[in-house]
Amino acid sequence: MSTAEPPRVRRALLTPLQLRLLLAAGFVFVVAKSVRAALTEQAGLVTSPEASAAVAVALCAVLPLCRRMPVTAAAVTGAGFLLESQLWPVFIALYAVTVWRSRVVAIALTGAVFVPAAFGPYRELVHMPQVMLFPCAVLAVPLAVGLAARSQRDLTSSLARQLEHLEAANRLRDEQVRMAERARIAREMHDVLAHRLSLLVLHTGVLQRRGEAVPEPVRERLDLLRTTSAHALDDLRDLLGALRDHEGPVPLAPTADDLPALVAEAERAGTRVRARTDDLAGLPAAVRLAAHRIVQEALTNARKHAPGMPVELTVAVSRTRVAIRAENECGTAEPSSDRPPRGYGLVGIAERVAALHGELTTGSGPPGRFVLTADLPVPVHPAEEPPVLSAAGAR
Repeated sequence: MSTAEPPRVRRALLTPLQLRLLLAAGFVFVVAKSVRAALTEQAGLVTSPEASAAVAVALCAVLPLCRRMPVTAAAVTGAGFLLESQLWPVFIALYAVTVWRSRVVAIALTGAVFVPAAFGPYRELVHMPQVMLFPCAVLAVPLAVGLAARSQRDLTSSLARQLEHLEAANRLRDEQVRMAERARIAREMHDVLAHRLSLLVLHTGVLQRRGEAVPEPVRERLDLLRTTSAHALDDLRDLLGALRDHEGPVPLAPTADDLPALVAEAERAGTRVRARTDDLAGLPAAVRLAAHRIVQEALTNARKHAPGMPVELTVAVSRTRVAIRAENECGTAEPSSDRPPRGYGLVGIAERVAALHGELTTGSGPPGRFVLTADLPVPVHPAEEPPVLSAAGAR
């Protein structure tokens, strides 16, 4: 089970085709307004309306370069504004410079266009009626809008980077929890197998010492069995010994009395538990360990997220499966959304259940209740030591 969710991708408001159509419509609008102003208004140094319209078209033809060369486009359209009073192309170019270049460059180009336009004799010389009353306000529009758009873009980029860092930190933390749980599983199984192998080596050694009562072929087999078991024990310690921490030895597999002890401990902590648990005796050590950890995590989560709420715990054992179900009401500490609380204990027991090829589900069940269910398969081979063979079976 993976709890790390991928970041939600925000859907764009416009598709690429719609954006191109919108830009094309805006370009046509700017060309139409510029040509109309050149034909109807007597402004600028060129007196012929046709020549003014040609200059307007040439200035608009520079606008597609605003994305790649915004400074050049702003310089050309700024000159067209100062000489021919073409206002729309310089608006677009100054906005592009503000968005795609540094603020110093944008303010410098806006000032280079504004200073002559703010000078009264110059406006009279080039016939600039559009900016006679408010030159400052007109030329400040693209700068202000561009700065606002740039701030919004920088804010969006910063939030996206923070989201990426948060997702990376969550993935790293999840991976650390998984690795810690895997190491814990390896340590527990190492202790269990080391205990069994040590008993095997011990008993074969005892049988070997009774040489007068054991036939020679059996004594040879016992010697081979003891040597192989000792080598297996050494190999197991070499492979998994590096995973042991410095907190002391890990206890062996839980016994059948450990589940009632967990329930009693939870009740002493203030959690009311209605438990129906079967005996875990006879199960493999790995299954007992997994069942112990799942019940422990379920009671811990209930105590943490729903303090004071009763917990219904069921552990059903059959020949092939172990079914665990823990259900409790959501307390005030529980989030109001349908998604269960994100805890790293659930990540650990998910790794343990996956290692046993089982199934684990957590989430909202009936209204206002949180349900944890686990289904663990039981291997068909016996988990305990094989029974002692009779004399006939031995022969």
